[in-house]
Amino acid sequence: MSATHAASPAGSDVDVRGFVYALEPVRQKLQWRLDKLMADLARTQQLVTKLEGQMAEISQRHDREAHAAGQALVSRMNPDAHRRALDYLTQLRNQSRLLAEEHRAKSLERDRLRAACVAQQLRIEGLTQHKEEALIEYADEVRKRISTEQDRDWLARAVASRGVRKDSR
Repeated sequence: MSATHAASPAGSDVDVRGFVYALEPVRQKLQWRLDKLMADLARTQQLVTKLEGQMAEISQRHDREAHAAGQALVSRMNPDAHRRALDYLTQLRNQSRLLAEEHRAKSLERDRLRAACVAQQLRIEGLTQHKEEALIEYADEVRKRISTEQDRDWLARAVASRGVRKDSR
């Protein structure tokens, strides 16, 4: 059974295999674009999640190293080791800042892609609604044509039966 035949109750009593939706190529192109946007969104979301993990890892490492540097300063007072620890903490803070900037950028891109997906989905739903309405209209036209043919057949039989009655008298 074809998808258009089972898709709508409008076509349940009518053979709609002859229905051709003129905007189907446009709808299909929009669907492909939505699929690409959704794939881009998934990749961007994975990047955002990865960046969040990296940021959490660097933050934890920074906290551990800051605690260790504070303890080392109290216990042995080695200025060179303390300076290296502070340099490392500065490096971790810079990495954290760069990751946060990248995270913000990717989050904005993710939000933009989400909005584009929603807009694309709305376009597709609009065309799908239009297709369903066109299918209902097509089914109505088919029903009307069938009804007209049945009326014509009935009238032809009625005229023929009257003609047979007149001849038999």
